[in-house]
Amino acid sequence: MSDEYGVYYTRGLGKRQVARARNLIWWRLGSMLFSAALAGAAWYFWPDQFGEWAPWVIGAAVVTGLVSVGLSVVQFVRVDRDAKLARNGLAIGLNRDGMLIGQRWLVWPEVGSVVVRPGTLGSSTSLVATARDNSTARVPLDYTDTMPATLDSAVRVLSSGRAWVDLSRLD
Repeated sequence: MSDEYGVYYTRGLGKRQVARARNLIWWRLGSMLFSAALAGAAWYFWPDQFGEWAPWVIGAAVVTGLVSVGLSVVQFVRVDRDAKLARNGLAIGLNRDGMLIGQRWLVWPEVGSVVVRPGTLGSSTSLVATARDNSTARVPLDYTDTMPATLDSAVRVLSSGRAWVDLSRLD
């Protein structure tokens, strides 16, 4: 395919995002342990002032810390999943015949819809192309070198108006 418009993955971004999400888990776990240890130390050294409140403070630190760590684990899993999709090289290729999204080639008459879905809890904003047979192909846009509106313009021009990128979910 000789692409007239190519969108490429940003080299090394996936590894950096995974490392950042992993470090966030360790940071939140350490913060939880530090908060509980600090409350425990205050209880030990000043039992008269903190005696009746210390178990509640320690419990609150542990519970909120575990919730925070749990959310970080969910974020890590989503970032890792997206990073595995983001291989080096071409992510989206467009020409007058059709589009290559991920590893799937679709000619313009086969394209049912192209939608940008915002990411949640660490997952990337995704470009999802649905073919007329209801099969889908997905590309994590946050790992590429393009903006959704730029991609929409290229799709509209190269498909001669037969397809466009639905950006309404980004509002």
